[in-house]
Amino acid sequence: MKSFGYLIENFFTHKDKLAPASELPGTMFTPLHFAVSGVLLAIVVVCALLIRKRDKLIKPVFIVLWAVVTVLEVVKITWESTTGNTVRLEVTGILPLYACSIFMYAMPFAIWGKGNVKRAACGYVCTLGMLGASVNFFYPMTVLYRYSIISFSAMHSMVYHAVMLFTCLTMLLSGYHRYTHAERALDLLLPCIPSLIMSVPANIVNYTLNADYMFFRGTSAFLPAIFGDMNKIAVTVIIYALYIIVPACFYLPSFISHKVKEAKNAA
Repeated sequence: MKSFGYLIENFFTHKDKLAPASELPGTMFTPLHFAVSGVLLAIVVVCALLIRKRDKLIKPVFIVLWAVVTVLEVVKITWESTTGNTVRLEVTGILPLYACSIFMYAMPFAIWGKGNVKRAACGYVCTLGMLGASVNFFYPMTVLYRYSIISFSAMHSMVYHAVMLFTCLTMLLSGYHRYTHAERALDLLLPCIPSLIMSVPANIVNYTLNADYMFFRGTSAFLPAIFGDMNKIAVTVIIYALYIIVPACFYLPSFISHKVKEAKNAA
C-alpha cells in the first residue's frame, strides 16, 4: 500500500501513470474516503445554515461558487486530456454534457434570471441537480475506482458536487426557491426545462459518436442491467419521461393541495 506522502506527491498525476488502485489509500469506501467526504459534508451543512438568513450574501456566494466550478471544469478537461499516456480529447466521455453539468449552465439563470426562467433554473438545482449531486457525492464510483480521494480528479468531483448540494440546501433553507406555490401544470414542468434543453446537444453527441451522456442510451452505470438489449430509441424515450416526471414529483403535493383548495372554494 502506498503512503499518504505518495498521494500528496502525485496529487496531479493522471490515472495512466499512477500505481494500481489496489495500492492507493483513499479509494472507494475506505476510511480516508469517509473522513474527507465527512468533512466536506459538514462544511456544506454548516455554511448553508450560516448563510441562509443573510440575503445580501447569497447571490455573491452563488456567483463565486459558480465561477469557481466552471473554471475548474475547464481545467479538469484540459488536465485529463493532456496528462495521460495519450494526448486527446475523449469526446465520448469528457465533455460537460452530463446531468450534473447542467448546473454550470443553469446557475446564471438562477442568479440573474427572473420569473419562470429563474424558477426553471432553481427547479433543476433543487430536483435533478440535488439527486445527481447526492449520488455522485456519496457514491463517487466514477473517480474513486481508479483515483484516491486525495487527487485532483477526485477532489474536483467531490467539490463540484458539494457545491451543488450547498447551493440546493441554501436555496431551500433561505426561501430562495420553494417546492410550494405550484398552482399550474406549467409549474410542474418548469424544473425539467434545463434538462430538456441540455438533452439536445447531449443526444447529438450520443447518436453520432456512440456516447451515453445524461444516460439517454442506457449503456452507463447500472442501466444495462435494467434495459438489456432494448432498442436505444425506446430507452431514450423512457429516460426523457423520467427527466420530466421526477422533478415534477417534488412540486406535486403543492399542486394537488392548490387544486383541492380551488375545488373547495368553488363548491
